[in-house]
Amino acid sequence: MEDFKIVDNNRIFFVLLFIIAVSIAGGFFDNNISMLLLPLIFTLFGIVVTYILNLEGNIKNSIYIFLLFFGIYLFYNLVVSFGLIHIYGVENIKSDEEWFFEASNDIYSKIKNGYNFLEVAGVQEYKDTSGAVYLYGFISYLAKIYGNNSFLIQKVGTSFIASLIPMVMYGISRLYFSEKISIKVAIIYGLLSFIPFFSSTLLRDTHIALMFILTMYIILQRLSFINFLILLFVSFYSYYLREQTGIFMIGFTLIYLFVFIHNSIQNIYIEAFIYLSILSIVIILILYSDKLIYMFEQISSASSKRSLAQASSSSIGAKIAKLPFGLNILTLFGFGQIQPFPPSLIFIKNHKGIFELPYLIAGISWFIGWGFLLYGIFKDNILKQLDSKLFFMFLFSILYITLISIIEFSQRRQMAVYPILFLVMVLSYKKMSVTARTKIWVGMIFSYLIMVLIFYFMKL
Repeated sequence: MEDFKIVDNNRIFFVLLFIIAVSIAGGFFDNNISMLLLPLIFTLFGIVVTYILNLEGNIKNSIYIFLLFFGIYLFYNLVVSFGLIHIYGVENIKSDEEWFFEASNDIYSKIKNGYNFLEVAGVQEYKDTSGAVYLYGFISYLAKIYGNNSFLIQKVGTSFIASLIPMVMYGISRLYFSEKISIKVAIIYGLLSFIPFFSSTLLRDTHIALMFILTMYIILQRLSFINFLILLFVSFYSYYLREQTGIFMIGFTLIYLFVFIHNSIQNIYIEAFIYLSILSIVIILILYSDKLIYMFEQISSASSKRSLAQASSSSIGAKIAKLPFGLNILTLFGFGQIQPFPPSLIFIKNHKGIFELPYLIAGISWFIGWGFLLYGIFKDNILKQLDSKLFFMFLFSILYITLISIIEFSQRRQMAVYPILFLVMVLSYKKMSVTARTKIWVGMIFSYLIMVLIFYFMKL
């Protein structure tokens, strides 16, 4: 293993000072001593989590990446919160955040009265969101020990969850790249993906993204029964974050199980019998599950019932849905990968303009990344060079994105599987010549500008 260290104790010390400084500024802004103390508690907890995960790379680098992005996301959160209040007179970007904040206060009361996780999950109102609201309620519980619960305090928890994602991305990268490249991969993903924007929202999508990337990391690890149990636990929690997500998470778990069976059983007939048995059980569970049947019905009819509440984006969606079957799905998939589109979308009603710029930057960056991915697939046959676990997860991720795209153009839901696609993008990029890379950069930027011009010219 390459002995490369990007950090030393001084850099970690300065990042810690930055987190403390942001916490102090947040405490004054929020007039809340909890805003000073809770980031420090999350900092210590994140360091412990990093050790527990036992990533493949340098532990010091892992800790540094976590601390760096916790500081960045915390600062971004403070800037956004300050700007929203003084410019727009609101405390959130997404309307759903208000519901989650109110839920955090309600769950606080329930926790104080002795409710445990499963009891909260049994409350009908929180049945599909109990994994998130319980965490928000626990943060509220901690906040009220020292001060008050607030939007900013709750978003500290989201920043913490978000900052773990680049750190795990670094661990995944170390399975395929050198230390130096892995750190670059983690930093690029931490800055240019959709994670920065959603690190400042009081939603559950960042939590789901963390569960997915943890699942991906575990699957790519050495096959073991313990890792399989961890996968089941992650799937269990994911189900309580969003039921449909938990069901798809089981699909990832099955990939791990199939590979484990393939490596453990030498007799192909016994192996085939086990595969068929598992597949039969899954089919029976689907057929006898009203929730799953409803979900599939929703997916099959979503194209014709797309909401018109998303202005220009929805008008395009309505036109795409009328295309012939197959072509409309492919087009929906492609259009879902360039969101937010057009760029002016972030400045229309119910959006917050400049505070959604990281969302737009992520959308453009992701579109460019697809250029490298497609080049790798069709020119360099990159998929044939992937190991079986990574290959199956890639296919499953494409399926997941396709189904989500049919329902709605929602990057916040699709981003859960983006780490696998991003990893393959990097693998493709590494195999390309400098000339090919330059052509892709120029071609994708030019293509994006052309699409914007066509959109405004045709006034779609």
